[in-house]
Formats: sequence, structure tokens, C-alpha cells
Amino acid sequence: MTNDITTSRRHLLQFSATALVAGIIPRAASAQDSSDPTPTPYPQPSVDARFPAEVAPGVFVIPDQRIPLIPNVGIVVGTDRVLVVDCGLGIDSAEAVIDAARRLAPGREIMLTLTHAHPEHGFGAQVFAPDAQIFYNRAQANHLARAGQGLLDGFRAGVLPTEHQFLLDGIEITPPDQTYDGAEARLDLGRREVVMRSVGLAHSPGDQTIEVPDAGVVFAGDLIEERIYPIVPYFPPLIGAEDIDLPTWQTALAGIKENAPALIVPGHGSLGGVEIAKDVDGYLNALQEVAAAGSDVEAMIAEMQRRYPTWEQANYIPPALQYLTR
Repeated sequence: MTNDITTSRRHLLQFSATALVAGIIPRAASAQDSSDPTPTPYPQPSVDARFPAEVAPGVFVIPDQRIPLIPNVGIVVGTDRVLVVDCGLGIDSAEAVIDAARRLAPGREIMLTLTHAHPEHGFGAQVFAPDAQIFYNRAQANHLARAGQGLLDGFRAGVLPTEHQFLLDGIEITPPDQTYDGAEARLDLGRREVVMRSVGLAHSPGDQTIEVPDAGVVFAGDLIEERIYPIVPYFPPLIGAEDIDLPTWQTALAGIKENAPALIVPGHGSLGGVEIAKDVDGYLNALQEVAAAGSDVEAMIAEMQRRYPTWEQANYIPPALQYLTR
């Protein structure tokens, strides 16, 4: 079975050996007809921070506009501090985000945290370093120190098209000012507490959710995508099986469902309620069921698309199946 999948994936995926990390897409859109020699471009993945949406009092989201490689960015305002959740890919995106935080919370101390340490969520953090406090969990900081440069090089070489590679010019892997150990850390923003919950190894090493209890909002990062095939980032040798754990991922989803937040901000896609966590959990169950029963990779991909016909970016199905059938 492994040999069949290995042979088929060369035909189906056309992935670079060093390319692809969580949140990526092929250089041409996945819906493109393979007989069409003209690549289908996608928009430059820069965060447009001009119009943050207030989704709860003092809680803002800069939406991804369903553009690949742009995350949903959060800004949580307290009376003393403002917390930014993810800053996007590149210096321009991070500068736009920090400027938005300053507009929304003038005069307040700025803090930055990341849902996880993949490039499109935080490879611009250096912009925050001079004036803000950067706060990660220990596992996330360790992963960034160990794998950050490789992710940066691989992203540039195998993900971004030539016309967008300038977005990574001058990027430096930026360590946090503070880290926390254990299951959670609580940040006092001034008359508002934010809870950072460490998931551990799930979608990536050091995943965390960021909860705003008084607003009923949780930022879930790439543990949850909305109507986008969830990203199981098995892209060896850049990202191997040791950097992914589906049982822990599903345990994290169970915790989100149990807490029943009023609003979930996914890593990518539209905001929703507990139903979007249920959808991802159901997909991961279905993926494991299909991988266990199937032997032909094309048939397995077709079955997943049959079950989730309206979801976007089907290019994320094959690496997930490869992870399960390795």
C-alpha cells in the first residue's frame, strides 16, 4: 500500500521535496485544469489591516478574506494592554497589524502571541520586538528555535511564487521575550483577562488557543479551518510525522467544544460557533476511516471530496493521507 501511494502521489501532488508548511497552497490554485499551461495566480498574501471587525466589545479580527497564506489576526484590547494574536507573513503585514493595534488601543502596552510557529502566522514578529512584549509557550519557542530557519528557507524556495518572495526579505527568526510552561498562562490586559492554553504537539509543536472569557471568543489557529480542508502538514523532510499528532489535535477540539465559546476564530476561513470545531473533528475521523479502508490514493481523495464537496483547497487532502498511510 505504501508503495502504491508513493507512486501515485508523484503524479497527483507535484510537491517540491522541500516545500510546503501549514497554511500553504500550490503555486497554482488547486481548482485549475491541469491541461491549462497558464498558472492561476493568487493574491499577494499581505494582511489588509485597514478594516478590523469588532466581533465582541474590545475584540477585533482582521479577516483573512479567504486569501491563502493570510491568517485571521486578532486584537484584544484591555484598559492597560492590547494583545495581538498572529501578525501575518512578512514585515509589511506585521507593520500593518501593529499600526492597527496602536489605532485601536492608543497608549497601551502591546503584546504579541502566536497560535503556532508557522510562517504565515508569525514570520514578521521582529516588527514587534522593539516596542512590544512577545509571549509564546515553551514548546512553541523551542520549535521556532529548532526549525524556524528551515521553515523560512523552505517557504521561500517551495511555496511563494517568484513575484511574492520579496515578502520574506529581511525576515529574522524572532525569539519571545517571555515563555510559559504548563497548560496555561493568564494575561491581565487591564479589566480583561486572556487565557492562553497550551495544546502541545497537534497541528504543530506548541499549538495554543487564546481565549477571551468575558467575550466568549477563542482564537484557534490552524486547529480549525472553516470550509477549508484542515491542514495536516506532513511535508518531509521539512515537516515530518514527529511534528504532528492527530489524537492530541482531536483532544484539543474536544476541549474547545466542551467550553462552548460563543465565537471561534479559525486560523483561516470565516468565523463560526462550535459547529466549525465539530466539522474539523468529523473530518479528521473521516480521514482516518478512509485511509484505513482504502488502497488507491485517487479513490481516497475522491471519497474525501465527495464527503466534503463545498470545502476549499483540496490540495491539503493528499499530505494528510500520506501521513496516515506512511
